[in-house]
Amino acid sequence: MPGEEVLLLLSLLLLSYISILNLAATSSNQHPSQYPSPTFELRRIKDVLVPFQNGLPYPSFEPSCSRLTYSLNGEWRIYYDVNSRFNTLTPRTPENIKRLESELARLPPFRSWEKTHVPSCNNVRGSKHEGYQGVTWYVKFFVAPKTFQGKFVRLIFQGVNYFADVWLNGHYLGYHEGGFTPFIFNVTNLLNYGSNNTLIVRVDNIPWESTKAIVPYKVCDWWNYGGIYRDVYLEALSPVYIARADVIPFKNNNLWNLNLTLVLHNTQKQRVNANISVSVYSVGVLKDEISKRFLEEVVSLKGEPLIATNLTITIPPRSVEAIRVPFKGLKVMEWTPETPYLYVLHVSLKSPLGVDELNVQFGFREVKISDGRLLLNGRHLFLKGLNRHEDYPGKGRALDFEDILRDLKFIKDMGANWVRTAHYPNHPMTYVLADRLGLLIWEEIPVYWFDGEAFKIQLSRGIAKQMLLEMVFRDYNRPSIIIWGLANECGSYEERIEYLKEQAYLARLVDPTRLLAEAIVWNPNDDTWLKAGLDLLAVNAYFGVFYGNVKDLGPNLDKLHSKYPEVPILISEFGLWSGGNVGEEKQADYFRKTWSQLKQREYLAGVCWWTAFDYDSMAVYPSIDTFGAVSWDRTHKKALFYEIKKAYEEFQLPKKSKGGTLLSILIATLLPLLCFIYIYHYFFRRRSTK
Repeated sequence: MPGEEVLLLLSLLLLSYISILNLAATSSNQHPSQYPSPTFELRRIKDVLVPFQNGLPYPSFEPSCSRLTYSLNGEWRIYYDVNSRFNTLTPRTPENIKRLESELARLPPFRSWEKTHVPSCNNVRGSKHEGYQGVTWYVKFFVAPKTFQGKFVRLIFQGVNYFADVWLNGHYLGYHEGGFTPFIFNVTNLLNYGSNNTLIVRVDNIPWESTKAIVPYKVCDWWNYGGIYRDVYLEALSPVYIARADVIPFKNNNLWNLNLTLVLHNTQKQRVNANISVSVYSVGVLKDEISKRFLEEVVSLKGEPLIATNLTITIPPRSVEAIRVPFKGLKVMEWTPETPYLYVLHVSLKSPLGVDELNVQFGFREVKISDGRLLLNGRHLFLKGLNRHEDYPGKGRALDFEDILRDLKFIKDMGANWVRTAHYPNHPMTYVLADRLGLLIWEEIPVYWFDGEAFKIQLSRGIAKQMLLEMVFRDYNRPSIIIWGLANECGSYEERIEYLKEQAYLARLVDPTRLLAEAIVWNPNDDTWLKAGLDLLAVNAYFGVFYGNVKDLGPNLDKLHSKYPEVPILISEFGLWSGGNVGEEKQADYFRKTWSQLKQREYLAGVCWWTAFDYDSMAVYPSIDTFGAVSWDRTHKKALFYEIKKAYEEFQLPKKSKGGTLLSILIATLLPLLCFIYIYHYFFRRRSTK
């Protein structure tokens, strides 16, 4: 990878936001009503804001084997529709749905389509369709389990990039926009139980730079993987079931309280009386059990619970109820990166229509900022981290459980205590495993390299808001997540502030327990984070790479700190590639030179190397990005790996000055007195000699 060429290319990309380029945007001039509406909403039920998607309460996506599921992974058929003429970003009116279906009718018979495997990415490097962006059609033939009849059945997609339209047995179910979060449909009355079913999905991975109305829209510094790349499955539930269980632990006078919110859904025409039992079980710090996917494989729920309660509720016909269950004064073990102590919330609902159970993994932890410091459970925390792209050769973003666990173990082995899952929500098991391994998380949505026009579009469209809410509610119960990221390296000023304010208000409205940040390009005058009321000053610092000299980093950080002395500064990115004429040793040396400056600055909240692993990128194609400490295929640990490991494992928190040195104290107290004596003596002598 030629160093000079890549330096120039990445520098231009990184700084392109300053230029505010006029991109050719085919849909940017559309009025908001001309776009498909968001499919996610908040409804107030009593005093609770309940998330809904496609008319259903958005579920807690907890890995559990206590519910009936039927996987739709495996063999599908796919058709690359290079001649599609339908504009995906138009409202789904009955007329437009008919137009979509006429597009399907002109395609060849299903049997002539290519075979493919779901989950998978449809455009990985080295494949027949490498780099393809555009429309693909998928079809799956399956027999729905007869045992699902009489239950409430949801169809769940964990991740489809970027825009999905879905039909089941000829019925249009709906659509979803956004490539990194789950979406659901009610298919109870549309399935042929014990018989054949046909599921069709149109996926439009809308090409980057073709419109500013998508998120993201620029040619980003990663690969735009398309397709159905995460799990697809049916889930069968009791007709009255537990839709969500949201846990908020908080500390009060050294004791812990637990605020639990339950969302219950009665899908039937009659009101139902239900008995609900709530229990909390201690799990502890997992070791060998970390590799178990389901909670039921990790802990026995038959022993004595830490706390338990029972209640009865009447749920009106075809309605959603929300109830709060508080627990106070709990003596528990706290979750930390060193001792990631976990608990399981077990909720059981029994009614004349059946039984439903939901198990939730959680931990007791609290993150705050006080006196310019980042605190975890009241103790000073320094974040030692790495950024991670969800990317493997040959797989792209379609990773399995073992891939995710391997990556996080690599990162933990480097002495890290946090991960920034850049620049989008990763597979949900990433965060479940981070809980278990003791890795703190910054999770973000892909608002990346936006300019003012793009922000204006999103302020009207609301898709970035939808992405934020889907991310927050999907991963609500993960103690590992302490920061929600709202944007990365964006331009504009007024529009960005307005966007950040709206997103921050929304995030705090539904989740007041986590910190909010944006990652900014190095610019001491960029105060958008402050004007928007965010919690941290997070900056991507590439001194000696894209600008300046590596030795400039420390002095510039000191100037920035003097400007905002009460705000923790977080280095959300710093790094250098190893490809081309740079080499692995120069990469490791760059880390040494930056780390020597970073580790001694007590006002820093943490640092995050870019990146843990090499990754594919459309911005540097045909090369790959070699910023990683480990090779793309995970077979080679670079010199950087061992340098980071040594630095992070040996690190000790620098002591914060509580009043200065003895000399500074003497100067501060005696200097005014000495000045007074000198002035008094001078004037007295002058007067006495006259």
